[in-house]
Parts: sequence; structure tokens; C-alpha cells
Amino acid sequence: MALGKMVKHIPNLMTMANLILGMWSISLIIHAGNFHRAALFILLGGLIDFFDGLVARKLNAVSHMGKQLDSFADIITFGVAPIVLINHIHAGQPSSSLIWLTSMVFIGAGAYRLARFNISDFTDHFLGLPIPVAGIALAIYATLHPILSRAISWHGDTPLYSKITSLFLILLSVLMVSRKKIRRFKTNSRNTH
Repeated sequence: MALGKMVKHIPNLMTMANLILGMWSISLIIHAGNFHRAALFILLGGLIDFFDGLVARKLNAVSHMGKQLDSFADIITFGVAPIVLINHIHAGQPSSSLIWLTSMVFIGAGAYRLARFNISDFTDHFLGLPIPVAGIALAIYATLHPILSRAISWHGDTPLYSKITSLFLILLSVLMVSRKKIRRFKTNSRNTH
């Protein structure tokens, strides 16, 4: 394979790195209970997700294949991983079933958002909140869990805190499926769905 053709695969390799970070994040949550490192991997996935689009544009390697692959990576890293993180933090707590239900709404909204992006043309704006932004917001929210739970109750997690988390999930879901126009970074032609 010619060097020029190999170079064109760099953005897709970056996208695969994003996907691997998402899977690694999930594994850390399930097997090690390491919430802070799991959140960090989601944030690193966001950084790679931003730059894979920039690199694709610079290398003139923007493609429909890359767009699809990026969406698959995004649903794992910014959809499933943050939801697993949020659900493990609230597992066994009051209203955890409400969080589970609103988590499914978040995953559905994220999948819808990505599908809508994939059938649209590249433009200078997004319709609705991109799923990487929503997933990163959840990862940051999860890292603030000890502070938030103490601020709401001296006794740790409360039904109120679980309800606040559920409301946050619903808010992010509504923003993702909304038709609000959000300006796109000009350097980023493929990612941040």
C-alpha cells in the first residue's frame, strides 16, 4: 500500500482509539470501580474525537466510512460509557430505577442524534447538542459526585440527588434531539456529532 493511502487511514485509526478508550472506560467501571480514571478516558476520547475530524480535513481524508465509524465510536464513548458510569455511581441508591430509566432515554436520544447527523450533509452547524458534548458533561458530572452528594445531604446520596441526576439526563437528551442550530468549529468537518 502506498504511503499516501496509508496516511489517509490515520483519522480512522484515531477514531478506533476513541472507541477503545470508551470500551476501556466501561471496563474500568465494571471491573475496577475506578470512576475517576473511567471519566478521564471519556474526556480523552473527546479530545481524540475533536482531532480526528481536524486530521481528516487536513489529509483530505473525509469520507462516509469515517463518518459512520465515528458515530459508532461516539455511541460507545459518549453514550454507553457515561451511562454505565452514572448508573454505577447511583447503584443501590434511592431512585436508582429512575436513573436507569432516564439513562435509556439518554442512549436513545444519542443514537437518534447520531443517525440524524449521518443522513445529513456537512454544514456549518449542528442540529441539537452533539453527543460528545453530552457524554463529556456526564463524565464531568460523575467526577463531581462526592462533592454534589455531600452538598445535597450530609448523609451521602439521597432521593433528591438521584432526581437531580435524572433531570440532568433528560435535559441533555432533549438538547440532543432538539433542532436548535449550534455553530460548528470550522476546522472540524467530520466529528462531534
